[in-house]
Amino acid sequence: MDGGFSRGTTVDPAGRPKITIRKLVFRIPEDAPKYFWRNEKGVTAFAYALSAVFPDGERMFIDAVRHYKDQITDESLRRAVLAFAGQEAQHGRIHEEYNEYAERKGFAVHDVTESIKRRIAAMQDTVPPIARLGATAALEHFTALMAELLLGDEAFAEGVDEAHTELWRWHAAEEAEHKAVAFDVLRAVDPRYFIRMRSYAITSVMFPLTTLLQTYYLMHKDGTLTDPRAHLGLFSFLFVEPALVPRVLPGWLDYLRPSFHPWDRDDRALLEKWKTEWAPRFA
Repeated sequence: MDGGFSRGTTVDPAGRPKITIRKLVFRIPEDAPKYFWRNEKGVTAFAYALSAVFPDGERMFIDAVRHYKDQITDESLRRAVLAFAGQEAQHGRIHEEYNEYAERKGFAVHDVTESIKRRIAAMQDTVPPIARLGATAALEHFTALMAELLLGDEAFAEGVDEAHTELWRWHAAEEAEHKAVAFDVLRAVDPRYFIRMRSYAITSVMFPLTTLLQTYYLMHKDGTLTDPRAHLGLFSFLFVEPALVPRVLPGWLDYLRPSFHPWDRDDRALLEKWKTEWAPRFA
């Protein structure tokens, strides 16, 4: 999406949406459909595979950004970092509840979260802080691209259980609000294009690969890995309708531009639509 901000320019933080910390109340009923996305087994496993990463992944993002807090001299960015940490902490809390819910529904999410914990611990010991920050900026870009689609195309919610949709839209909206924070911190502490692209290249391989493997693991434990219809449904979701992969590709390419900034992709209208039409009640 392109909008009020011109491409290739630095966006004044005052022109961006406020990063608001909201406390969502988890309210998905136990009797909601097990395969909540149009009764598609593979797509539901894909969603839970993403959710499995969030609690520890969000904490990793917070740590990666906070590591450089003493090097941030811009006061508006310092405030944005605090709000970013607050939102990500809420995301981790809700997705812990969501993962427990998925486990009760028969998905082996705990196995995936334990694997994520081990991988993140290994990263903390072996990957330099600047590379962890670069990976955070890259992953925030990926989540922002998916948020664009979820907020911008109502087809993603058609035939989907309403309570699940509410949770994912809330997460998407807040990802859109804070999508530039890690990028701006990276640019402030090390603006070299090579550093940004090195992390982006690695993350662009590892993120889809691990997500797919985690999806297949959940399908295996659920007993649907040998179900051709489950694979067909997942393939259609990713490549045909609503076609997640080809639709995020232009945004993925955007990041390659040396002059790129996340708010070159203006989500303000999407956020306003969410606030006025879909935002849930908050505690």
